[in-house]
This record gives sequence, structure tokens and C-alpha cells, in this order.
Amino acid sequence: MPDRQLLIIDAQNDFCALPTYSYSPALAVKGAHDDCLRLARLIQQGGLAISGIIATLDSHQPLDLANAVCWRDRYGGNVPTFTAITAAEVRNGDYRPIIGVSAQDGGQFLGAYFDALEQAGRTLTLWPEHCQIGTPGHNLHPEIASALRQWSLQRLKPITFIQKGENIWTESFSALKAVFPYPDDESTQLNQDLLALLARQTEILVAGQASSHCVKETVEDLLRYAPALRDKLVLLTDCMSPVPGFENIAQQFFADMQAHGVRLASSADLLAELTD
Repeated sequence: MPDRQLLIIDAQNDFCALPTYSYSPALAVKGAHDDCLRLARLIQQGGLAISGIIATLDSHQPLDLANAVCWRDRYGGNVPTFTAITAAEVRNGDYRPIIGVSAQDGGQFLGAYFDALEQAGRTLTLWPEHCQIGTPGHNLHPEIASALRQWSLQRLKPITFIQKGENIWTESFSALKAVFPYPDDESTQLNQDLLALLARQTEILVAGQASSHCVKETVEDLLRYAPALRDKLVLLTDCMSPVPGFENIAQQFFADMQAHGVRLASSADLLAELTD
């Protein structure tokens, strides 16, 4: 049997509208609930053909550089969620953070961070507070959690959990590294152990949320730091969805991956292979 690893990115409650649960997601991704149901079904019915499972957890604190509540406009007013802030706007005083006001608490890093964003052609998107550690929104989608428990007891193997995003000074979309690593914080550096684990696999199945952000940047980092994994990757396109308003980014991501030779497949097609 081939070594087949399932990599689940951030299949958490705060991204999923759960119709049968009394929970309101902080950052609802349209389609994420159904994505999770399809992924859970794949694990439940095809789990014997899956050698290992990695589940990442977006993990944040109330204070966070990318939380909209941590920013003010030039007049001291609140800044709307999904605002994209440029380095020039920060320098001009159009926006200012309420954290990092001194070098002792990260302020010295912030200037360099925005310089790096600018050089990379990126902006800082301000998000609603989501996946707060210790809240229901941080938990895995209940059907995914149930499927993972069943798989673990059936295969007598533990799930590998990876938390990302706990450092409040840098963004962490990718499961491999922060956008720009924070000095002396190993959790924000390139995860060499994860790369080594994936390199030993015959096939790497990728699912989760969201195709426009965390899935996208994880896969792009995999190709950047371990290009030999390209032929092992399988993106389960019906087990991931984009953040509303960012659909074009997800579409371009899929097109780019196809152009690079990465396989795109549906969960139904893959399940047929796993149970053949």
C-alpha cells in the first residue's frame, strides 16, 4: 500500500456555517460546511488507504496584527474588517495599530514587517477575530473531528496536529511558515519536520479552508521549498472553498497548480481509487 498522507488545513468551526449546530462562525466561508461533510465521508469510507493525517489549526489571540479590532484610522475610528492596508498608508498615518507602539512589545518589528510586505507586493488584510484559542470556533468541524477519531482508533495511529498563527506580530496563512518569520520564534520559521514527513510520502492529499488563502499559501510553499513534491500532490477541489470576495484568487490558484502539473481531483473520484 502506498504511503498516502492527508493534509487538512484549518477545517475549523469559525470557517463553517453549521446548520445543525447553534454556532455562528466568525469568518464564514461559503461552502465550507459541505466541504467538511465530503471530506469526513472520504476519511470514513477510504480511511484504510490513508497512512497518516495531519490537521492544522488556525490559532489566534484577541490581540493580533491582522485583527481589525487592533487598528484605528487617522481619526481614531475603528477600521472595517477586510480592509487591505498598505505600507504607504501606515507611513502616511492613514492607519495605525494599537499594538506594537514601542520597541519592547514588537513595534520595532512592525516597520520592517511592512517594508517586507511592500517589497513582496503584499498588503495586510484585516480580519474579524476568528479561531481564538479556547473558543468553540477554534475546534475542528464536528464531522471532521468524528471522522478523525474513527480513523485514529481504526488505524491505531495518532493524528498530527499543527497550530499556526499564535505569534501576534506576523501573519500565518501557510502551514509551513509565517508570511515573514518573527525573530527567535521557531514556530514562525520554516517547518522542516513537516517537509521531511511529507517527503517520505507517495501521495499527499490536500483539503481544507480556504482555497483562496491558507490552502493556497501552504501548497505554494510546498512547491517553493520542496518542488519534488509536485507530482505527489492531489488537491481535493470539492473539499475546499474561497473566502467570499476572493473567488478569483482561488480560481487563479487552481489554474496555476494545473499549469505546474499538480493533480486536481474530486473527493468522489479519489474515494473510488481508495476503495478499489
